[in-house]
Amino acid sequence: MSTENKFKWSVTVTTLLFFVLLLAAVKTGFAQTTSDAYRVDKFDVSGPVSLEVQTSGGSIKVIGSSDKEVSVEMYVRRRGNYVAAGEANLDDYNIEISQSGNTIKAVSKRDSKGNWNWNRDGYSISFIVYTPQETRTRLKTSGGSLSAKNLTGSQELRTSGGSITTEGTQGELVLKTSGGSINVTDNHGAVDANTSGGSINVKSVVGNLNVRTSGGGIRISNAEGSVTAKTSGGSIRAEVTSPQELIDLRTSGGSIGISVPKENGYDLDLDGNRVRVDLVNFNGRSEKDEVRGSMNGGGIQIKAKTSGGSVTLEYL
Repeated sequence: MSTENKFKWSVTVTTLLFFVLLLAAVKTGFAQTTSDAYRVDKFDVSGPVSLEVQTSGGSIKVIGSSDKEVSVEMYVRRRGNYVAAGEANLDDYNIEISQSGNTIKAVSKRDSKGNWNWNRDGYSISFIVYTPQETRTRLKTSGGSLSAKNLTGSQELRTSGGSITTEGTQGELVLKTSGGSINVTDNHGAVDANTSGGSINVKSVVGNLNVRTSGGGIRISNAEGSVTAKTSGGSIRAEVTSPQELIDLRTSGGSIGISVPKENGYDLDLDGNRVRVDLVNFNGRSEKDEVRGSMNGGGIQIKAKTSGGSVTLEYL
């Protein structure tokens, strides 16, 4: 190997090693453990739990477990680094972590009289809560993401600055964000989800579904129930394995794809630049860009309208 090639090989190996070490450092920096918590509060409970968690500058995560206690972990970060207990000046924050019967509160609010440049020099306060599975929640943050997992009961999650994720829940979901995406996986109960700044992804939901976004696409798979989905900034793809009463999909910025069982009766109202559907036992009007009429004697309403793409109806 020539001296020039040896030099090139050495530079390549050094560069790869640098990026490997950098990646390891990043992963280590973002790994969060209980030892990083600023404080941990534990409460014994009996029966269903009502949980309220609120913060203005961080994320909130709630996880259901088989334990008979609620464990609230509070994390404080400054400029991306965890702050140890007692080392933060939280005089500008009103923090309440308390219990009243089976009602648990974990609230962090910044005093409005605090320094105006708190975004640069202030603290980010986040919560992770472990609670019995039978817990209904009200989670709210203006500066981070929200997550709820393995819970039974109604869940209300609201944020203006991050994403929302739920998994393995039973009960009504009310989800709202103006600055991120929404992801719902495995829920038994009605879902009302609204975002103005991201996509919506829903997997395995039993219950009526109402989702809206003005800034991204919508993906729905393995849904059972009535489905309403609207977006002005992307496409819609909906797989409804057991439809009930109504499927209403609307977008002005993309295409629409629908998958439903073939054997059901449907009333179709489809409108797009082009409509693609295999019509079976159909009675009505079918054009290149619209289809209106009944199939298999009619029944479940399927409405799909787009001004920015095609509409495709397929069968499972």
